[in-house]
Amino acid sequence: MKTKQLLEALGQLDEQYILEAVSETHREQKKGWTRWAAVAAIVILTVVGATGTAMAASEQFRQMVLSFFHIEQTEYVPDPNSKDFVFTQSDIGGMVKAEYIPLEEEDYQVGFGTLYQVDNEENGTIRSVRFWAVEDGSIFKVDTQKNSFHVIWQDTIYEGDIYWCVYNGEVSLYEGGTSEADSGWYASSIPGRTDAILLYLSQGAYGEYRQYPMLYHLETGETEDILQKTGIKELSWPKDYQWSNDLSKVLVTCHTLENEEVRYYCDVVAKTLYNIESFTGVECSNAFFADDNTLILLQMIEGDGSIWAYNLTTGEITQTFNEVKFLENHEIKPSSSEGIMLFGGRFGLYVDQNGNLSVLDLKTGSEQLVNGFTFDEGGTFLSNRANTKLLYNVTDDKTDGSLDISQLGVLDLEAGVFKAFDREGYDRLHEWSVGWFDEYRIGIRSGEPGSNAFYLYEF
Repeated sequence: MKTKQLLEALGQLDEQYILEAVSETHREQKKGWTRWAAVAAIVILTVVGATGTAMAASEQFRQMVLSFFHIEQTEYVPDPNSKDFVFTQSDIGGMVKAEYIPLEEEDYQVGFGTLYQVDNEENGTIRSVRFWAVEDGSIFKVDTQKNSFHVIWQDTIYEGDIYWCVYNGEVSLYEGGTSEADSGWYASSIPGRTDAILLYLSQGAYGEYRQYPMLYHLETGETEDILQKTGIKELSWPKDYQWSNDLSKVLVTCHTLENEEVRYYCDVVAKTLYNIESFTGVECSNAFFADDNTLILLQMIEGDGSIWAYNLTTGEITQTFNEVKFLENHEIKPSSSEGIMLFGGRFGLYVDQNGNLSVLDLKTGSEQLVNGFTFDEGGTFLSNRANTKLLYNVTDDKTDGSLDISQLGVLDLEAGVFKAFDREGYDRLHEWSVGWFDEYRIGIRSGEPGSNAFYLYEF
C-alpha cells in the first residue's frame, strides 16, 4: 500500500490528520502539513457483531436516513505541468467551489488555513517566516508575528521562537528553537482562540517519556500553568492530553513501567483529578470528549467491546453501543468485515459487510443510514478538527508516489448531507497530500519540482 495514515499522537485528539503518498521527492516539501497533521489521532476499529448485530440502536433511529448526493459533473483538474496553468476557479455541479493555485516556489508549506514559507540561514537558523492566505481567486500575504519564550519546567530550560498569524479567526503557527538534551517542545493552536496557544514541554524518551502543557498568551508573552494545583504534575509519565473545547476539562493518559496505560479525568476549574475507571465505574481502553459535558468511553473485556456515554454533570452513564469486537485496523474493507470508525468526537461511522454506511451518534446511541452510498475499498474518511465534517476520498492506487484521487466528497455531520464527485485526469497530477486546510475547506498538494500546485475545495 503506497499511502499511510499520519497517526502520531502529540496531545490533541480532536485535531484532524491528512493522507499522504510515500514519496522521496516530497519528503522535505511536506514537512509543514505533516507537522500540522501529526497532532491528530484517529481510532479506526473493525467490528464483528458477537450475536449477529454490530450495535444496539432503537428502531426509531434505524428509520432515519442521511442524504447522499453523487454530483453528476466530473472534475477535470488543470495540468500544473502546462505553461498555461494559472490561478483558476470552477464550480462543480453548483455544489463545490474549487480553486487551483500554481505555486511558483517549492518551499510553500501548509498551516491551519494558511500557506507559509520559511527562509533559513546557511546554518539552519530561521531568517524569516511568511504566511499567505488563499481566498476568492487570490493569494495574499498575512501579517506575521514573532514571539520568543523562555520557560522552566522540571529544572529544564525551554526556549524558542513562535511565528504566528491570525486569519479568519484562527491562529496559524510555525515554531523554531532549541531545548536542552533529552527534552523538547512544540506549540499547538486552540480552536476558536486567537489570544493564546498551548505549549507542550517534554522530557525523556520511550518508557520514561513525559509531557506537560502550559498556556502561552500571544499578546503578553506570558506563560501560564493552568494545570497548577490539579495534581497532574504528580502523575507518573503523562504522555497525552485531550481537552474539552473550552479547556475547562482535560483527559490525561499516563504510561507505567509495565507498559500499560492509565487514564485520568481532570476538572481544570475545580482543580480535581480522578482515575477515569474509578470515576465512571467503567473499565475503559480509551476515552474522549463528545462535548464539554460528555465523555465517550471505549470498553473492551476479553474481546467483547462496548461504547459508553458519561454525563459529567449528573454522573449518568449510558451504554450506547454494545456486543462489538474492537480490532485496530486503518484500512476498512467492507467485503471482508464490518467496521466502526471513531474520530475522537461525538460522531463515528459504521460500515457493514455490504459497504452500507451509517452515521453513529456515540452520545445518544442513534444511527442514521447514508441512503444511496456504498463504501469503496479504496476510500478513506478524514475528520476535520471539530469532528463536524468528514472528508471522503478514494485513491486509485495505480501509480507509485501519487495518491491518484478518483473521488472526493464531504459528509457534513451537522447538516446531515453527504456530497461527492468523480475526478478525471488525476493520474497526471502527481497528487501526494490531501487533508483539511481549515474547518471547511479541503486542500490537495500536487506536482513535482518546478510544477507545484495547491487545490482548494469548499462544499
